[in-house]
Amino acid sequence: MTDSAVRIARGQVSLIPVGWAIALAAYGAEAIWVALHRPAISSDDALFLLHGLTRFSVLDLSPQFPGYPGFIAMGRMMLPVAGDPLHALAMLTGTIAIAIPPMAALVAWRNCGSAAALAAFALALAQPLAPDLGLSLLTDGSGILFLLVFLALLPRAGEAPQSGHSFLAGIALAWALACRPSDTVLFAGAAIGAFALARRIAGPAIVGALFVLVPVVLAIAAQEGPAYVSEGVRFIGGHATLWGNTPFAGPGHGNWLSALATIPGGVPLAVLIVAAVGVALMRLRGAPPALAAAVVAFIAYAVWIVTFQNPDQLRHLAPLAVLGGLIAAMLIRRIELARPAITALLALEVWCLAATTQFDAYALPPLSAATEWLEAQSAAPTVATNLGVEALRRALPHTRVYDSYYAGDAALGLATAAGPAYRLTTTPLAARPPDVTFAGRFSGEPTLLLYRVN
Repeated sequence: MTDSAVRIARGQVSLIPVGWAIALAAYGAEAIWVALHRPAISSDDALFLLHGLTRFSVLDLSPQFPGYPGFIAMGRMMLPVAGDPLHALAMLTGTIAIAIPPMAALVAWRNCGSAAALAAFALALAQPLAPDLGLSLLTDGSGILFLLVFLALLPRAGEAPQSGHSFLAGIALAWALACRPSDTVLFAGAAIGAFALARRIAGPAIVGALFVLVPVVLAIAAQEGPAYVSEGVRFIGGHATLWGNTPFAGPGHGNWLSALATIPGGVPLAVLIVAAVGVALMRLRGAPPALAAAVVAFIAYAVWIVTFQNPDQLRHLAPLAVLGGLIAAMLIRRIELARPAITALLALEVWCLAATTQFDAYALPPLSAATEWLEAQSAAPTVATNLGVEALRRALPHTRVYDSYYAGDAALGLATAAGPAYRLTTTPLAARPPDVTFAGRFSGEPTLLLYRVN
């Protein structure tokens, strides 16, 4: 063995520079891979956000409730550079996804040092939903990114809070809320955890939050009026009982454990993350406010998604994946077994990411691929689908598209179709294999199955 190899084996040479070299090479490869993808609509939600970049109206689904005003504002800032709304949306979500690992590393470095920073960077980069954040053209990544900015601006353990930093932290958390209002529970948990350990930051942070939220609320109220509340009631009711597949929808709804079981390594990965959060919860005495904020936010959000989010949408787990990795990284100097646990967590993430990701950068989202297939048919078909109803109607104006959530209408439409009729679904039919399969590109993107209806 060489002298350097002997020193490494004896622990006399830090492996951190080697780790950073590997992590940064992987980071560059992931950034290039995301940038190579052709922008394409992946869901109705992405289509509605696209419309919002040119005309904001929640009542007209531009975008859907609750509007995501912060995200729309950033998308419009991208328009002059990108040239059109679709490329602006793709540029925004790709940039946000690529910014998350460095921001997680910054939070860990400020509070726990360089080893924690490397662990946080690697775990955020390898988490299996990272491609979804960059390529789905949705808002999930924006809430996570600005939550991390909030955590980075919190004082370190034992450090006197600075009013300016606390004010900026409030602005960051409020902007996270403006980008992703549906994650209110996540951000409220972060605020509660931070204020519990650093009460002196609460005043300036609340002032900073109001500095953002008051203009946003007034602008929406002026444009949408009282009808915004009515749309909110309609949307929340539909999400809870009709299309959301939540416990409120009655018996037969999905569950998160079954959803995780469909992903290679998903269940043990979740167990390791929950274990890290549990250990961190027991070690909060003397911990940095950022760790307390992350732990309380994780727990509050986990309860929220289990009770009120759709297990078919794995992307809702992305905040837990990023925060779980960050929490594990910040334990690296506080718990003796943290390093081997982080190694196991990273290995599980890499396995899960590799097993569920199509690395073909030119692959289209299943909805866009199905749209192209249907458009190529010689006769205009009739389609019933439970995903992408509006996107298909806009892209295929000569095709009759029925919403499968309204089963009676869909069955009647397929039965009376003059030409070829198809069922496009995320749920396999027990009777026979699909005629065409449009595979999801990564975990969190559902595979679409096309069945010809006789």
